[in-house]
Order: sequence, then structure tokens, then C-alpha cells
Amino acid sequence: MTEPAGGSYAFENVRAGQRERLRTLEKLLDPGTIRHLQGRGVADGWRCLEVGAGGGSIAAWLCERVGSGGSVLATDLDTTVLGELSRSNLEIRVHDVLSDPLPADAFDLVHMRLLLGWLDRPQRALRRLTSALRPGGWLIAEEMDFVSA
Repeated sequence: MTEPAGGSYAFENVRAGQRERLRTLEKLLDPGTIRHLQGRGVADGWRCLEVGAGGGSIAAWLCERVGSGGSVLATDLDTTVLGELSRSNLEIRVHDVLSDPLPADAFDLVHMRLLLGWLDRPQRALRRLTSALRPGGWLIAEEMDFVSA
């Protein structure tokens, strides 16, 4: 099992059920995420960063969408489940968005889902991720709206 980098996993007590939890979230949330990504025009040749990639369903979708001319970097503190993916245009990396380096001006798309709410410094993460975008690139951050719920 890959140990988290730079901190502890927020749900250490449910690590055994992680795969099932991630698959349930994917089933519920992927259709909306895919609509957002399609709306931004993700296409062949794009370079994408999937932050907090979890089980990897969106990283896999992005790999298909960007084709052999594009690439996807999927990161997470714990890549245990994510490590089950294998695509020629996919790189998986254990990465702490608050402290580990990212290339500047490198990505057409940076996407994250249900990540910022768990960070102690979400503004820092956003600044760092924005600097990883190429000019004209897209940052999509999906978070829960607990007020409406």
C-alpha cells in the first residue's frame, strides 16, 4: 500500500473500504463531472492534471478524450486504488498539492473534485494549481454545496 506523502489520509479508519467508497462517489458524481469537462472542450492533444484522483475514473475518461497526443497526470496522497489504472498516456504520482512541486504553465486543464474542503490551506492549493495552467487553460474545482443540502 502506498503511504500518503506529506500528511495523513483524512479517513484512515475507513482505508479498507476505500475502493468501494470511491466507486460509489464515481457512480454518483462522474456524469456531472464529465458534462463539465465536455463543456470546456477537452480534446485530443490536451495535457491534463487530475488532482486528488481517487479511484481514477475521471483520469481514465480524460486519457480516452486526450488520445495518444495528449497526457494525463493523476495525483493523490494515496494512489492505492489509482495504481490499478494503466494507460499509455497516464502518469500516476503520489503528490501533496500544498507542498510538492508542479511544472509552471504546463496544463490545458486542472481538475479536482471534493478536494479543497479537506485542505487546511485551500487558497494556497488554488494559487499553486493556477500557476500550473498554461495561458488560456481551465481550472475546474468541484466541491459540495453543504448550504443547499
